Amino acid sequence: MPALLTIFCVATASSCAEEPRIWKSADGKFSVEAEFVDIENNIVRLRRTDNHKTAAVPIKMLSVSDREYIRERLEQGKETAKLTGRRAAWMEGQWGFRFNMPGMKQPEALAEFDVPKMIDQIKVLDTASWVQINITQGANGSFYTAPHPELAKHISPDIVPQRDLFGEMLDALIEQGFKVMVYFATEGPTMGKHPEKALPGVIETWKNYAKSREMTPEQAVAEIIVKEYSLRYGTKISGWWFDHASYGDIKALEKAALAGNPEAALTFNVGGSPELLTCPESDFTAGHPTPMKRHSPSWEGNEVAIKLIEKNNYINGSLGHFFPPMQETWNSGKPAFQTKQAVDWTMRIVQAGGAITWAVALADAKEKQAPLASVQFKQLKAINKAVKNSRKQ
Repeated sequence: MPALLTIFCVATASSCAEEPRIWKSADGKFSVEAEFVDIENNIVRLRRTDNHKTAAVPIKMLSVSDREYIRERLEQGKETAKLTGRRAAWMEGQWGFRFNMPGMKQPEALAEFDVPKMIDQIKVLDTASWVQINITQGANGSFYTAPHPELAKHISPDIVPQRDLFGEMLDALIEQGFKVMVYFATEGPTMGKHPEKALPGVIETWKNYAKSREMTPEQAVAEIIVKEYSLRYGTKISGWWFDHASYGDIKALEKAALAGNPEAALTFNVGGSPELLTCPESDFTAGHPTPMKRHSPSWEGNEVAIKLIEKNNYINGSLGHFFPPMQETWNSGKPAFQTKQAVDWTMRIVQAGGAITWAVALADAKEKQAPLASVQFKQLKAINKAVKNSRKQ
């Protein structure tokens, strides 16, 4: 193998949704305009600008100038990582969005969830770098969106599905060029914050099972649940967003989440505040705004988060990241933002080198069915257009 290519055997780099360029084949007979997505094991992924589809091309089939371009991109990525010292470097100056899939609390909705329908809608958001999807049923850590044989056998078969909805959506999103962030309710089956919402008997059964494994319930959430999913999905998972971190063992969760992908970016929600609270284990700030019971997500007081990022995109060692819902609550309600404000907040954060994830409700929020709510989706498209225009300037 030529010396130039040896660095590509194990390296992975993200394009950070850069400008499209013309790529040419090694023999000069073929060319295509596309964005560089990433490279792994000598396979380059390019997102075509004509149809937004992702193509996988062996590096040896690309021209010498294209190979040199990729080498320079990788070197830039290494330098960025050195400067920040954190795993969230790929999130700098980028944006993403989140939707909440049904878990086993609503088994029929989980069974019927239409992955292709969701993908057909969101694939046009081609400047978004990531999508956050959930393994726990939102903040309810006693129900899941992916199989887990150990939980089914020892805790209850009614809390984990046979269908791997999470895995299906994960693969579909990656195919479209998105990175995937996991939402996980840290409390797990212990349900420390919402015990009344657990399936009857699950909390006590979980505590007894953890004890039989010589673990605390919190250690068991990390070692038995998070580690299993981390190892199963491996490098397909680019990051984790852990909710209610005070109800878990943060150190154990960190170790478990990194088991499948040591480069995954992690954050732990230690409180809702526009001050962007963080902890030493977080690569980026959780970004939970002022709780919606107190103020609308669009409340001017939440603009503090943006001003902090504009002042310094790293806050106490964590990349400044803001995570507001687009509607009145995390998963439902009337739209909370005017489009102009949503675009303005996104662009200010992106241009300051921070990161923002918009939490978006499903169109059928009650039955938890795709696609995304129409008004919010229009706002996401406006954000997408604004980001794209800014990168052309």
